[in-house]
Amino acid sequence: MSTLFYEDREEEAKETEEQFLLEPTQTTNGQSYVMVNTRLDYQHRSKDLTALCLYEFVSLFHKKLIDKSDRRLLKNTTASEGQRLNTEGTKMNERHTFANLHPQSSSHVLIKRANPVVPVLLGPQIPRREREDTRERYCRALLTLFVPWRSVNDLCALQQTWSQALEVRKFEIAADALKIIENIQLLHECKNDRDEHLHRVIAEAQADIKIDPILIPNCYEDDENNPEDNPEELLQMLSLVDETTTKAYSASLSSPEQRYLFDALEAIDKTKRFGSLNDYKNMLNINDCHIVADFNTFTVAHSHHTAMVKEWKRDIEMRRDQARNYLISGEDSLEVRDDEMQVEVITSEIPTSPSKVNTTVVPAVTATISVTLPTKSDIIRKFTLNTEQKFAFMIITSHLDGDSQLPTGTNENQLLMCVPGCGGTGKSQLIRAITNYFQATMRRKMLRKLAPTSIAAAEIDGLTIHSFLGESRKNSKKRQVRTFRPGDTKLENEWRHVKYLIIDEMSMLGLSLLARLNRIVKTAKHINTDVPFGGINVIFFGDYLQYSPVLDKPLYHSGTSTQQYTERQIEMQCAQKVISQINCVVQLEQQMRTEDTRYLELLNRLRDGKSTIEDYELLCTRVIGTPNLKTYLQQDPWNEAPILVFRNTLRTQINNRAVLNKATEMKLRPIICVAQDYVRNAAISDVRLRKAILELPDNKTEHLPGYLPLVPGMPVLLTENIATELGLSNGTRGIFRQLVYDEVCDDIQFDETVFPKHTKFITHPKYALVEFSSCKLDSGLRDLQTKIIPISVSEQTFLFDIKELLTETISKAAKKGKKLTKISIKRKALPLIPAYSMTTHKSQGQTLGKIIVDLVMPSGPVEVASVYVPLSRVKRLDDLLIVRSFELSSLQVKPTAAQLEELNRLDKIAKVTRKSFASIT
Repeated sequence: MSTLFYEDREEEAKETEEQFLLEPTQTTNGQSYVMVNTRLDYQHRSKDLTALCLYEFVSLFHKKLIDKSDRRLLKNTTASEGQRLNTEGTKMNERHTFANLHPQSSSHVLIKRANPVVPVLLGPQIPRREREDTRERYCRALLTLFVPWRSVNDLCALQQTWSQALEVRKFEIAADALKIIENIQLLHECKNDRDEHLHRVIAEAQADIKIDPILIPNCYEDDENNPEDNPEELLQMLSLVDETTTKAYSASLSSPEQRYLFDALEAIDKTKRFGSLNDYKNMLNINDCHIVADFNTFTVAHSHHTAMVKEWKRDIEMRRDQARNYLISGEDSLEVRDDEMQVEVITSEIPTSPSKVNTTVVPAVTATISVTLPTKSDIIRKFTLNTEQKFAFMIITSHLDGDSQLPTGTNENQLLMCVPGCGGTGKSQLIRAITNYFQATMRRKMLRKLAPTSIAAAEIDGLTIHSFLGESRKNSKKRQVRTFRPGDTKLENEWRHVKYLIIDEMSMLGLSLLARLNRIVKTAKHINTDVPFGGINVIFFGDYLQYSPVLDKPLYHSGTSTQQYTERQIEMQCAQKVISQINCVVQLEQQMRTEDTRYLELLNRLRDGKSTIEDYELLCTRVIGTPNLKTYLQQDPWNEAPILVFRNTLRTQINNRAVLNKATEMKLRPIICVAQDYVRNAAISDVRLRKAILELPDNKTEHLPGYLPLVPGMPVLLTENIATELGLSNGTRGIFRQLVYDEVCDDIQFDETVFPKHTKFITHPKYALVEFSSCKLDSGLRDLQTKIIPISVSEQTFLFDIKELLTETISKAAKKGKKLTKISIKRKALPLIPAYSMTTHKSQGQTLGKIIVDLVMPSGPVEVASVYVPLSRVKRLDDLLIVRSFELSSLQVKPTAAQLEELNRLDKIAKVTRKSFASIT
């Protein structure tokens, strides 16, 4: 007999039936698995938590696996009903054992959260209070959540209804719980009122003849947090606009900004850097018959390519995960190099000083191998550390070995250290030396290295801070953020062995980001809120006078007092408190990069905003076109020198010129990869909208360019974090080798005012092969040479405001009706951009052989870093060329008051540090 299947009944059963999780536990016979859930945890809670209701229990407590520290507390416990453990005199949070009837009573304990959470109620929502047909379910839900119980008999007697039981026991509900119950009812009422209000507004709007009818929505959005408007309506509005009456799209650039871009491009054209283009405008109209197509570099895809790109992707992901596991846990699951000796650790603890060595009897073995660990002096010599670097190195390693104590008043001898230093003072080299010491003494697991940007993380063989926050740039319209709670096994495992944390590029680290990292580490370590980073020792590296964080406040920011604080402001205050507790500072001042003494003195004055006329005149000798300057930008080495500019739009246009110039030199047909843009999964048909979106700079399109010009052997920058652990991150420089694409006959017209008429446009690229010299793959991927990496098409979502494409009348009507004019665009494109030019912001942290830089400031705020960062990328004045004449004022921007105050504070701590650690050599 067949049984009918009803999908709706199946879903109802899933919502109403009790759910269990299969989890491990320890028994006398070893590890086994049991069925558990929150109901069992609550029913078999400690006797000291009897008065706690279910809602408050979930809010305040969570379950965790018993570890070494818990076992010490459990030695004298015998209560079968569960009891509170004695944590007095420790930093540990409140803990309780389970009653013996709990399936995990021998392997888990209850621990109080450092910060209470708001319980999330799963399944059918609690009904409205006034509905008679769901009255019993409403009363049962309130009793279950807000009245303490261990069995159903504690809530409702055998002959009672749930309504009667609530009437009898409502006096047992706490005052805070009554407020929550009222808020649940208020939420129902707000939803009802919102629906009625929206219908009324829509009806009034439809009756208003003063507003263009096209602006009146036919329906309202269900998602109140959706930042975009109805795309179908907006596209309809756009289709009614006559192209001759619309305002010219200017990419939201003001008139001074337009003038700045025009002047900068004109100056660059005059340098003859792109001499093969001659007159750029004439070049656009040329339909050259002598060009050739490079079929080796640009290949049409076959089925073999599709299969290979999937295999390569899996291989890269596997190696990335292995590398990340190694960086987090210290367990080298990657291939073992032949020149590395594998040492098996046979002791549970390595002596940290001669006075702590314990005598241990080791059974005799037939053969032994003597392994001599390198000393601190060996590592200092190996990395050629100068006096300042050596001092910082000795403080950190002596603290690690237990040979030094911090000044009195610090939290449990916690090291909160800062190593500031301007560009080129050897901060990265010092980090490498510290890392080597941890590795050599078999304590790699204890060290974690992080940075706020992927390029900075790759420089120190570390990870990005964001990778531990669970945040992703994918589908940025609504970012997915991982929620971390105590008891998160993955989180605890990631930080279990970490005792020391290095954070590089502190100038680009914001208060909000630091606060989130601090909260996550404390959650992982189960440490009370008074101890920064859960007791982990933290060392900050960087230079406060370099670029500050984007969309965040720098660490030296001093907040203003307000009556009410937002959650973000409270977070930043917590981060400020952490920074204020720095107890050790070693300043790096000896220059290790800049070889030109006179140029070094110029950079030092530039940092302070005290550049002299002599400094200005010295830099003017490097302006292109100066009579005594004999340089040819079309010849090596200047034809490969990157051009550093301040605007992404300017960088994009320079890169377009550079690629076209290279294609002309090689007599090759220009090839342009065009992004695929969609609205609601449909290709954009409006010509003006498509043109405007394609011409957006990639910093407004989640770093996916609309147009990607390509030529064999050109330098490119990766714009996506494919595998930071393998050196493949946003900002990594590579060389383009090959493009594989699908040949599709699209009936699409592209803008020929941007590229020449004979340009070939590719709309469906499959992948590009790029050579990354800094890639950390030990061996090449299948059928590819070492360092050759396939870069596949990426997908991102961003918002675009179409108001610039509307007539002034319709634009004003939209504003009057408070109607949003943003639409969500989904883009598919290769995450690459040409690297002939880059922004000064992207150059931070890099040492470059030669650079060409524009020092004319665009309109807007200017900081010390604006000029200091690009000029400090090279070792000598002779490695620098300047595009055009500039003002002396560009060199005399002074640090802010907040920067100076923080630098003075660190200087005072540095003086105390020198006295406190005078004995360290």
